[in-house]
This record gives sequence, structure tokens and C-alpha cells, in this order.
Amino acid sequence: MNYLEIAQKHNLNLIEVSILIQLEQRYPQAVAIEEIADDENLYWKVKKNVNGLVEKDIIEKTEQKYKFKRR
Repeated sequence: MNYLEIAQKHNLNLIEVSILIQLEQRYPQAVAIEEIADDENLYWKVKKNVNGLVEKDIIEKTEQKYKFKRR
């Protein structure tokens, strides 16, 4: 996977790219935000960016977990 191409195409920030890398490493398993952000202060930043990735249709949400969307 070429993260640089995805980041440029969707104008992603470093947190979003980091989330994508973690989700890609755990694919096909869906992951809760708590599994990505182990720090309470970081949790809210990750949650905001995860929701942005869902809106950009890059990841999908199933219940309270998220998964990289394969195309």
C-alpha cells in the first residue's frame, strides 16, 4: 500500500496516516479506538481523525470498531 499516494489524494494529516497504518496491520480485524490510542488525551484526537477517515470513505465503522476499507 502506498500511504503517500493515499495521503496526497485525500489530504490526510500524520495522525490519519498513522491510523491507516495501524488498521492495515490488523486487517481484516476491526479495531476499537481504545486499541489505537492508549492515552486518554490522545483518544479524542484519534476519535476525531477516525471519524474524518470514515467521512472520506477510507475506513469503515462496524458497531464501535473500525476497519481499513479494501478497494
